[in-house]
Amino acid sequence: MSWPDRDAWRAWLRFVALFCLAFFPVYAGAAWLALAAQPGHALYFAFERDIPLIPWMIWPYLSLFSLYLLPLFLLTPTQTVILTCQSLLCVVVAGVVFVVLPVRTGFAPVQVEGLHAPVFVLLRLVDVPLNTNLAPSLHVAGAALLLLACASRAPRWLALACLVWLPVISASTVLVHQHHILDVASGFALALLARRVFPLPPQVTPPAATA
Repeated sequence: MSWPDRDAWRAWLRFVALFCLAFFPVYAGAAWLALAAQPGHALYFAFERDIPLIPWMIWPYLSLFSLYLLPLFLLTPTQTVILTCQSLLCVVVAGVVFVVLPVRTGFAPVQVEGLHAPVFVLLRLVDVPLNTNLAPSLHVAGAALLLLACASRAPRWLALACLVWLPVISASTVLVHQHHILDVASGFALALLARRVFPLPPQVTPPAATA
């Protein structure tokens, strides 16, 4: 891991800009189009309705946004371009699924009190109406793309941290009642599909020095 040069900054800024330009219109537009199809499908198991909301898991959930800094320090510009393609593919595919197969949440509203209450109020203010954009989970897909890409290019300790954090973030989407188990599974599958369509180039190992 090294301090990014100008090319790395350019690739990363392009990645963030293109992702935002695609994500926000697609996510909001798909939600608006899916509203006409309410009520959506119930893609959850009955037992999931009894899963408690764990307020402190909102912090692992929100940690996704900080992960978008990792490619700047861990990926080459070429790898960041590939990550951009992977991310855009996930957004487009998920947007189509959101419209064609709108789903509904099975979680009953829970009033969060105490320290974490303001965070949940803000989350619900910016969330789309009726929680239509559930499966596949773009939260999980994005986390998987970022963490798997960076884990393969990071020092061993950081790679291990990335691989441990992926299931933590995935679990947090359920434990803060933003997603269900099938949403998580389909989001991870979407990330794997994107990685198959746009594989990251192999890491080049510098030749060993000779005496």
